[in-house]
Amino acid sequence: MKEHNNLFDDFNLHARIIPALIVTVPIYVYLVAKNIISISFIEDVIINSCIGLLLVSVFYRVVRNLGKKYEEKMYEELGGKPSTILLRYSNSLIDDITKTRYHKKLNKKVSGIKLPTKKEEEKKDDDIQYESAINWLRKYANSNRDKEKRVYQELKDYNFWRNLYGSKKIIIWSCLITIIIEIISLGPENLIGLMINPYPKCVTIFTMIVILIFFCIIIKKKNVKNKAFDYAKALLEVCDNI
Repeated sequence: MKEHNNLFDDFNLHARIIPALIVTVPIYVYLVAKNIISISFIEDVIINSCIGLLLVSVFYRVVRNLGKKYEEKMYEELGGKPSTILLRYSNSLIDDITKTRYHKKLNKKVSGIKLPTKKEEEKKDDDIQYESAINWLRKYANSNRDKEKRVYQELKDYNFWRNLYGSKKIIIWSCLITIIIEIISLGPENLIGLMINPYPKCVTIFTMIVILIFFCIIIKKKNVKNKAFDYAKALLEVCDNI
């Protein structure tokens, strides 16, 4: 029961369930087009709900796993975790004065670490101290969600975009496969006539093309990276409150 309740908590709903629902849009549209699902929700509420829950349960963990897989790739491309990158003096997204203040705060709060000065960092390229400090800061922020609401919101937003972008290929392939199936089912002899009078037989194809274009424009790698650094910056700003 506890696991079931956690599935629909605020974080999972925003970061996993909603991306899972978005990923199923092409599938759901196709099922409606083929009259497998009725758009009359009131009449078929039980059937629609069951199909919806089935699709979410299938893609819930899929989108999370694909998101984590992309996250690892993103860290490699960036050269580290965004929060660690922001703590480095070699990065200029946060000014050196603020960064030094964060270093001093974390050195006092986290036992067993001593974050390097700017000169020390230049001599030794080692993120172990930074990562240890960030792990402590993350646990602190997670334990004080009511106090650090902005960090929690940025975390949800980042996970939403990460999981959605990680699942982008599912959306693309769902649309492409549906388009191919529809073209094959129409038959080559009807294609010329359908180009002149496409409605209503080509509605599904046009809908999938629109969905495909829309998601390719909206779901971008840039959005994920921006959200990752937004979360990292919000997390580091917690240092001003400890």
